[in-house]
Amino acid sequence: MELILKIDDKGRILIPVHIRREIGLKRVVKVRVEGRKLVIEPIEDPIEILTETVLKGSTDIEKEVKDLRSIAEKEALKRVKERWF
Repeated sequence: MELILKIDDKGRILIPVHIRREIGLKRVVKVRVEGRKLVIEPIEDPIEILTETVLKGSTDIEKEVKDLRSIAEKEALKRVKERWF
């Protein structure tokens, strides 16, 4: 699929809802530049995961906290590597 989208004066691009749904984009995304391409990928927002857990209840909160911590650590390491290496 290929689209032509406008960039507004503030540098924003509106990604149509059908594309956001198709690739699973939500509130938090990972963006990187590869050559002359901008790559946008969905990532799981730890806060959103925690909110869903709280709202639906949990049977093993310690495991879920451990999982969330692992997700946050992996994302932090990626960001450090991207910035400093």
